Amino acid sequence: MSTGSGIMLALGGAALVVGVAYGVNTRSYRDAELQVMTDRLARVEATNAALRAEAAQTDALTARVAELEAALTDAQRQPEVSAAAVEAPPTPQIDAAQPGLGNAQAGADVFRKCQSCHSVGAGAEDRVGPHLNGIFGRRAGAHAGFRYSEDMAMMGADGLTWTLDTLDAYLENPKALVSRTRMNFAGLKAAQDRADVLAFLRQYSDRPQNIPEAAPTAMAPEVTLSDDILAIVGDPEYGAYLASECETCHQRSGADDGIPAITGWPEADFVVAMHAYKQKIRPHPVMQMMAGRLSDEEIAALAAYFRGLD
Repeated sequence: MSTGSGIMLALGGAALVVGVAYGVNTRSYRDAELQVMTDRLARVEATNAALRAEAAQTDALTARVAELEAALTDAQRQPEVSAAAVEAPPTPQIDAAQPGLGNAQAGADVFRKCQSCHSVGAGAEDRVGPHLNGIFGRRAGAHAGFRYSEDMAMMGADGLTWTLDTLDAYLENPKALVSRTRMNFAGLKAAQDRADVLAFLRQYSDRPQNIPEAAPTAMAPEVTLSDDILAIVGDPEYGAYLASECETCHQRSGADDGIPAITGWPEADFVVAMHAYKQKIRPHPVMQMMAGRLSDEEIAALAAYFRGLD
């Protein structure tokens, strides 16, 4: 083979090697580019799917808002509920000298702002908010069967009870007292409006704990006890000795974990409740059994002990 032929053969072989290598590199690059494009397409499709899901949720929320607005409009168009329709008791003659109390008749007008969510009076039922019968003296977040916000339930477990003062503070600015309450109401800024609506609601509570009793708020106690029983002065030290069984369920701290707190109870309320269990007027069988074993003096001692706990 001549030298020229050898040179040509060598050059041809080199060109073939370079061409093959170039072809391999080109295919690898295109494969990598195709994979990148495929990944991008998958991400775009995932983003589109997420956007479609969000759009569906937005449509559902928009429809729900429209339903609620229509319901609110219907509620505002309904005729006002008369006192006779709810069998409301007659409006009490309220002593204007009692601090914090307003005019119940004026309060009925103020309450119209509340009645789209709350009901009160005979036949009252839970709505968006719980019914307000018996609100005075009720532990916050403790109305059976109603689903409260976590904050409201927590405040009740910590001891928040609805009294004249706490209700006034809540009505002035609900979220200032219970920060994440579900009650979407800006509040009643006028002190007179709050006093009036509280006077109106007071008619539907049987034992306002910090307001003097007056007809028709006052109701007959569950049991009628003799003056001799009510006059017994309990010995708190003896009550502490007797209280071990009570404190297996009722916490001395006053915490409410599904079992009502009795710490700080007024002695008269405690005595009436225990005699109601003793006479089987209250239905709880365990409490009936325990109360049935106690003498009048022992009940008075327990009442004095729990009343004195902080």
